[in-house]
Amino acid sequence: MIILERILAILQIISAVIVMLLVLLQSNNEDGSIVTGATENNSMGMSRDKKLARLTAYVGAAFVILTIASSTIMLVNVK
Repeated sequence: MIILERILAILQIISAVIVMLLVLLQSNNEDGSIVTGATENNSMGMSRDKKLARLTAYVGAAFVILTIASSTIMLVNVK
């Protein structure tokens, strides 16, 4: 069980670092598009920001799942 805890902890740290890097890579959109409702038309597929946002969501979800799994395993080991 200790090995599994360590593996989950390492994966959790890696996913946290990846989430931080992905957030930092995203561009800052302060053009007022949220207020005005303007959208970006890109007919050539998904833009870089949309891909980064989707990847950030997936890695963030993995981080949450790893956190829940890690805390569950730690609670099971408490006797």
